[in-house]
Amino acid sequence: MLQALQSTRAMLRAHTAAAQDVIEFAVPHTLAFTFFPSWLSGLRESCGPIKSRLIAMNVHDAVMRLVEGSCDLLIAYHHTSQPIQLDAARYEMLPLGRETLSPCVKPNDQGEPLYSLPGTAAHPLPYLAYAPGAYMGRAVEQLLKQSPVPVHLDRIYETDMAEGLKAMALEGHGIAFLPASAVRRELRSKRLVSAGQGLDTALDIRIYRERPGTRKAKGSVDAFWEDLEKHLAAAARV
Repeated sequence: MLQALQSTRAMLRAHTAAAQDVIEFAVPHTLAFTFFPSWLSGLRESCGPIKSRLIAMNVHDAVMRLVEGSCDLLIAYHHTSQPIQLDAARYEMLPLGRETLSPCVKPNDQGEPLYSLPGTAAHPLPYLAYAPGAYMGRAVEQLLKQSPVPVHLDRIYETDMAEGLKAMALEGHGIAFLPASAVRRELRSKRLVSAGQGLDTALDIRIYRERPGTRKAKGSVDAFWEDLEKHLAAAARV
């Protein structure tokens, strides 16, 4: 039954395929909001304007889109403790940058954090968490497990999306681990502040595609990938 459902889903997606000159990107929600628009703008000079379709979803479904052949490119986070399982013989990857995941909280009237890590066993701090199974949630759990100082948190809220956690943090509900690109403005304006030093982790941002020859690819995708490779090589030399 599951196989039949998967086959039907892939078939329906094929019926809504984009035109040959449109590049389809499968991107996790957080990157779709915070990274993708500015990244695409930065490629205009080197890669030229492109026609694109953005498909925002969770990391697992975005990876499945690429595996099923129902998108052209996948952009996703990569953490050493949570590698994306894609066969290197079939898929190739380019690194796009790094992102820092840090604990953020609303400040009080004096500009100090409402809650400061690590908390205590008697008074655990209100924790705005990623839902179980969320990619960044697993990265945060790994970070907390490896912390040299025990961290005491009370999980009071869950959601899949960083934007949802940010909204709750801005209202003062608790501490959220948020990617730097999602809170750059809020940290600059002091609407959010750090909830503790030394409790952050780095995430790589990568782009993946199926290797040429595995399946017939759009000419626009091949041209974009070649231009992107040149752009990244030039940036690395600067």
